[in-house]
Amino acid sequence: MVRGACVPVTAAALAAAMRRAPTEEFMRIYRRYDASGCLPLGDEVFWRLVASDESGASGITGATGATGATGPQGEAGATGATGPTGPQGEVGATGATGPQGEAGATGPTGPTGATGATGPQGEAGATGATGPTGPQGEVGATGATGPQGEVGATGATGAAPQTQLLSAYSTPSAPGTAGSALTFDVNGTSSGTAISHTAGSGDFTVSEPGIYTAAFHGNLAPASGASFPLTISLELQQDGTVVPGGVVQHTFQTAADSATLSFNVPVSVTSAPSTFTVVGDGGSFLYSAVTMTLYRVADAAA
Repeated sequence: MVRGACVPVTAAALAAAMRRAPTEEFMRIYRRYDASGCLPLGDEVFWRLVASDESGASGITGATGATGATGPQGEAGATGATGPTGPQGEVGATGATGPQGEAGATGPTGPTGATGATGPQGEAGATGATGPTGPQGEVGATGATGPQGEVGATGATGAAPQTQLLSAYSTPSAPGTAGSALTFDVNGTSSGTAISHTAGSGDFTVSEPGIYTAAFHGNLAPASGASFPLTISLELQQDGTVVPGGVVQHTFQTAADSATLSFNVPVSVTSAPSTFTVVGDGGSFLYSAVTMTLYRVADAAA
């Protein structure tokens, strides 16, 4: 080995010395060597390390060199097995509200909920228009009779009701037969309109209900050629029915006999008009100076 200001050293010897003693000083000298290719003679320790590599056993391992530059990216390896799921991360911040989606189809109506508590009474609304009148209700039960009121003052006397009366008569002698009505030729005194008679007729018509009196008076004689004894009856009839108490009769013994017959009987008219007649019965006869009078005496019984 040649000594001088610096001594050339092989790279292998230098590397071996660095492995045996990787000191800071060594690294400094190594860097100088790296630049010039020779070692300084001033560092005996370093020199011995290098010298021992060339003649004897390897020196101590030097310090690890600086990390080299990163090589190119290798090809991607096969995908490894999926690792276990990591722990749940923290909830992220709420995102912005998205746009309103289209309305979905209406779902089925749910069951009716329980009735809620009654709310407070609201203010009274304005009075509505009056509705139409409802149908007439049923008549209620008759109430109890009230107490008798005081007697009122006596009213003024009213005018007397008009007398209802009619009289008719016949003077000349006229023939009568069984079943026929006597006729009265002339109307006499009359008052009011409740009783009417046509002259020459046997009918007396009453047009107002009430109680009336029928009065008859006349002369009878047997007709020519009659057989004796001859019984002649006169009957007061009301609408074709004999009035009780309104029958008179006489039995003739000879053709010269005559008789005066009369009756005065009350009659009730409940349904107007009602017709009254005097009808003969028993055979043929003659009548003369007959008079019939009807007059109203009271209202009809209720």
